[in-house]
Amino acid sequence: MTDTISYDYSSQAQQEQHQSIKAQLIHHFLRLDMRCILLIDATILRCRNNKPELIDALESRGVIKIPVAPQYLTDEFFPWLISLDLSLPEDVLILDESLRLALSEIEPQQIKNGSGRLISGWLASNASAEETALHIGKSALQSNNEKDILLRYYDPAVALLLWGILDSWQKQRLMGPVTGWLTVDGDGQLIKRTGLEQQTVQMSHSISLSPECWRDIKLITAINSILCDYRQENINELRLGELSVLQKVLPALKRASNYSFWKKSDLTAYGMHALMISSDFDLHPDILRRLKIECSKQDPSYLDAIATVSETLWEKIRTGDH
Repeated sequence: MTDTISYDYSSQAQQEQHQSIKAQLIHHFLRLDMRCILLIDATILRCRNNKPELIDALESRGVIKIPVAPQYLTDEFFPWLISLDLSLPEDVLILDESLRLALSEIEPQQIKNGSGRLISGWLASNASAEETALHIGKSALQSNNEKDILLRYYDPAVALLLWGILDSWQKQRLMGPVTGWLTVDGDGQLIKRTGLEQQTVQMSHSISLSPECWRDIKLITAINSILCDYRQENINELRLGELSVLQKVLPALKRASNYSFWKKSDLTAYGMHALMISSDFDLHPDILRRLKIECSKQDPSYLDAIATVSETLWEKIRTGDH
């Protein structure tokens, strides 16, 4: 069943969602009788002029820094883990503020302005926070054509889309000792990803990404741009959820890459047409002819290819009148 979302980012919607998600998080961790591990993408602090009060509170109690690609990056780029005991009122306050911040960070225009998202989620793990940090750090460095690539799978803007690309074995390898990873997606919804309760020791942290997987991962930046535009244009309407958008636009973006359309503006427009016109709009004979002509050029551009397409033709494609 296709999921639909009505979250409109208003202060009222944010407050209602805050109360609902807070209750779910507390229930989840207290029911499991497990400590809640808050994950902060501290790299984002470098992009912001103002540091949230929550950060000062966390620094004063100490954080565990995740050694992400330490041979390439200094510790200012390392994410943080903070262990919380939700039976303690002071730790519930930290959870409360982290959730408030997570919901305030996802407004589409803020995302488009490059503010980033500090709150990467709340984790349950069958290992210590220190062991969990080591696993996340090692798993974030993957190899592509014998080159090390930082896979920011702890970034909430990447995490759910990546989850829709990987197979079940790759997902469990990434989760490792993490039995539950809860986060707020870009539509203000609480997302739960689960790992194995019994995890074997991993001698290697490779998740064996194929060339096709790397190609799909390369498209995540464009998909996030599409999501921002789509949410803004439909902010007061029922719209598709994040994974449904991925499932609808990813096949179209793969076809776009086959035409050598790699500019972000081209991919964003291509994906929006797949969402708003038709998922296979580019298979219409008139559009297909334009794309084939354009891709024969030295620097092909999708926006140039469809520049003279009339609204009448778009409407025919939208209604299926080929």
